[in-house]
Amino acid sequence: MKYTIPLATAFAVWMGAAQADDFSDKIVANLQDLGYGYIEIKNGISQVKVEAIRGTEKLEVVYDRATGQILKREMERADGDDLGQSGVDISTRNRDFLDDDDDDDDDSDDD
Repeated sequence: MKYTIPLATAFAVWMGAAQADDFSDKIVANLQDLGYGYIEIKNGISQVKVEAIRGTEKLEVVYDRATGQILKREMERADGDDLGQSGVDISTRNRDFLDDDDDDDDDSDDD
């Protein structure tokens, strides 16, 4: 039982450090400069997915973490659940958001 508090504290510190990084910080700063009031960042294994709301616009971008290259970009009208949100939400996932099959239709096994 005496290990519960130190272990929980260490885990909380580690999770906070894992979620905050220079790549995400730069994305947040850039989007805030562009007037986005709500920014959600999901860090995957090698990709970062960003959803941002500015007024009635919803921007979704998936980046390659290693190169910073944009792999996918969509702009659409924000729905009712998205409107009025503000702040920054950063989370970590144990998977990526796009896979190699999303860009490569030649190797399809769906015949």
